[in-house]
Amino acid sequence: MPTSRHASSGAGIVLLYAPDYEQFRPAYPVFESGSVLGRDPSADIYVPTRTASRHHARIEQRGDVWHLSDLGGRNGTIHNGELVTEAVLAHLDEIRIGSAIFKFVESDVEGYAHHRIDGAYLDDPDSPPEVWPRSSTSRIVGGYQSQLLAGRLREIARSELSVLILGESGTGKEIFAEQLHDWSGRRGPLQAVNCAAIPPALVEGELFGHRRGAFSGAERDRMGIVRAAHQGTLLLDEIGDMPLEAQAKLLRVIQSKEIMPLGAAQPEQVDVRIVAATHRDLDALQQKGAFRADLFARLNEYSITLPPLRERKEDIFSLCVALANRHGRHEVRPSMAFMASLLHHDFPYNVRELEALIKRWAATARGPELDLEDLSDEIRSRMRTYGARSSGSMPPPAAADAARTTLIPEDKAALSAGEEAYAPRGALPPRTSPDEKVLRELLVQQRGNVAAVARELGRDRAQVHRWIRRYNMNIDEFR
Repeated sequence: MPTSRHASSGAGIVLLYAPDYEQFRPAYPVFESGSVLGRDPSADIYVPTRTASRHHARIEQRGDVWHLSDLGGRNGTIHNGELVTEAVLAHLDEIRIGSAIFKFVESDVEGYAHHRIDGAYLDDPDSPPEVWPRSSTSRIVGGYQSQLLAGRLREIARSELSVLILGESGTGKEIFAEQLHDWSGRRGPLQAVNCAAIPPALVEGELFGHRRGAFSGAERDRMGIVRAAHQGTLLLDEIGDMPLEAQAKLLRVIQSKEIMPLGAAQPEQVDVRIVAATHRDLDALQQKGAFRADLFARLNEYSITLPPLRERKEDIFSLCVALANRHGRHEVRPSMAFMASLLHHDFPYNVRELEALIKRWAATARGPELDLEDLSDEIRSRMRTYGARSSGSMPPPAAADAARTTLIPEDKAALSAGEEAYAPRGALPPRTSPDEKVLRELLVQQRGNVAAVARELGRDRAQVHRWIRRYNMNIDEFR
């Protein structure tokens, strides 16, 4: 273990939520030789909440592995939803100290230090809060990771480069495309087409339009989506699902800047900026012959990949506020229990799933507080085991019982059923993980259904995603 007292190369913890988050820094680097977290101002990482102990927990590096240790505080230390005395830390693991919830990052903690969870941007994290400027008023809501990608788009927004936006369904690809169009300064509109929703026989007419009399029932000219985007931006959503025949015709449009409407005698010039988006693995589709390599080369002049919500949980609080505003509720107060529940969930459907939850709440006549009754059944079910003791890291019985009953008064209801945790018969022994072969076999059997694999192993989906990242697997290969 290093004896020098210096910060690690980018490792640290990022605040995900605390009721008094304004009193916290957005992120804290950790020392390789060990950093103590606690309520005492002299602690290496000062956690300014009465629910933390003076010296609550410790993070240190032993060899190449980071460890989290509880220091005996009355409220205990929670790691990925389990009450622990000690745990190995992996990238994106969640740590709860009293009423403050963090995530551990292995690198780039300095970048997170400028972005507060409510969207405020801190030029100087050490300056008083009243001098902190607000973040930009762009469509893109989120902190460090989201704004880093937004900045990359802004740099090339006024160019003619075609842009490919990749990411899981529900991560906000259309929002990024809309923001790119706003920044582009192009005079025409943004026109979006869902390539997966158009029947193959109708793709050509939808994209390129037709002339009156081109076929039976064509009683008048139709412009087509590409022409409608003239001097603007054409968003080809779900481009990975476009039929091969249509791909060939789209390639000709991109190369020639011309379209040939059905029934037309002459091609028409068009000026469009192409933005394509997909959740599919286009490299794998090319290998299968389902996506043209030459079209990919044209679309991929510049690309970004949006991270799933489970990898940017520091955005959840600001997204709740923004989505509430979008749906007509301009006052919103998430409870501690509500936020702890959201942060414990891995959001397989990403921001779209969070928006559905907020939208349901916004449709009610209740007050501004978001609480346990506003959660989905699935999220409430996952909270049944939240804060339960890790049998592989058992605290002394008296301390464990005290931690269980005093964890946080605000979310006792979310924790009350923890002793009734269900463990499937095929569950892994505590504190163990599957090797790569076993995990791969399960993913093949379940056709990439992470939830089903998690049930087989008796673990949360979030943990299965961590193992997938550890073994550098691509989940799309199994679907």
